[in-house]
Amino acid sequence: MKRTILFICLMLAFVRTGQAQSLTIEYNIGHGTYQMSDMKDILKNQMLPVTNALVTDEFPGYVTQDTRVGIEWRRHHAGALFNYMNTAGKKGVTDYSGSCNYELRNKGYKLGAFYRFRLVKEEISIFTFEPYVQLSTGVVLNRVHESNRLFVESDPAAGYEEEDRFSGKNFFVEPAFGIKFGLCRHVALNVNIAYEWDAVKQKHSSGHTEFPSDFKVDWSGYRAQAGLIFYLNLKK
Repeated sequence: MKRTILFICLMLAFVRTGQAQSLTIEYNIGHGTYQMSDMKDILKNQMLPVTNALVTDEFPGYVTQDTRVGIEWRRHHAGALFNYMNTAGKKGVTDYSGSCNYELRNKGYKLGAFYRFRLVKEEISIFTFEPYVQLSTGVVLNRVHESNRLFVESDPAAGYEEEDRFSGKNFFVEPAFGIKFGLCRHVALNVNIAYEWDAVKQKHSSGHTEFPSDFKVDWSGYRAQAGLIFYLNLKK
């Protein structure tokens, strides 16, 4: 967090010196896949007091949302980012007699910085075509909600509900390749593909499994997204 704030301060200082050509604000929406190997093992090995429990969700890929603020000068583009991710794993069974479910629900909030380098700029009529390479890095703030529930229709008092919440941090590195399509002076369409690698992952301990288990939240996986970049030109 402190590094991100320092980067933003440096970015603002760069603007004040007159080196920046444009201030940019962008929003991207996309899809991400997530490794979550430790949590998949916990889900698979979780013992429930029923014989027909099945894994119904195994941390599938889901929608990601990404916001970035940056400065652009010549072939360079750098700034700060905020990204939101979520996924869940669930094992259990529900029928006329009641339900028994064990669930792990994960949310990740990415804070960090990015740098882009434009490879080439081609003009096609009033539009521009700008492929680039990008590197993003920072922290992922993890929020995990663990729940274990049993409900018996004929005897509600025999049921139970256990919950726990975990918080932690990961450090990520995310290289990407993308293309910006300039639609006009102030707006560009942005598309890219990337791979996030969570290089450092904080360990958590679960007490609601059959045997206490340590696990790490691993958001590593492929990313694809598209969005719009809005330019505030600082130089004419």
